[in-house]
Amino acid sequence: MIALVRMRLAGFVRGGRALAPSILGLVVLGVIYGGGSSTAGPAYGYSAVMLFPVLAWQTKLVLDAEPDGQRRLARLSVGSRREAAAGVLTAAVLGLVFCFVAMLAPVPFHAIRGPLAGSREPALATGVALGVLAHLLALAAALGLGALASRAVTRTIRNGLTVLVVGRCWPWCSVSRARSLPGWSRR
Repeated sequence: MIALVRMRLAGFVRGGRALAPSILGLVVLGVIYGGGSSTAGPAYGYSAVMLFPVLAWQTKLVLDAEPDGQRRLARLSVGSRREAAAGVLTAAVLGLVFCFVAMLAPVPFHAIRGPLAGSREPALATGVALGVLAHLLALAAALGLGALASRAVTRTIRNGLTVLVVGRCWPWCSVSRARSLPGWSRR
């Protein structure tokens, strides 16, 4: 299975499919952290939320990078479960690398600061730990959404794109509708 993961990683990176989500992710990180300093918890939380669709898209691209004939051959040689697990593992490895970059991205911008003197803000280490947790949770959800949007599940690119868009927008629509219900008013 390690050989299949290495083959998928090489095909994804050498084929140029890694370029688009990487550029978009770096632009998003630059916009997030280029505006000034903030405490670590909110900054990393916002980063995780904004990188979720990029990670889901990257997962879909990783799982769709192989031609269908090559995917069938891999399923015959290692089995369908191991082939699917190798694809998700490949996407997870790339996602972990991207999350690591996202955790280091505020350093050149000086965008993360410690708590102000006399404030009740959490310590820097607490914010960083919460940021790591937020990025890992976003990665897990993005792996699930990207796997559901892959061509192996949806069969067409149009259906996969629909799954990605609806999967990204559905939580926002649900929360905004729930806030309009009685008892969810802001005070």
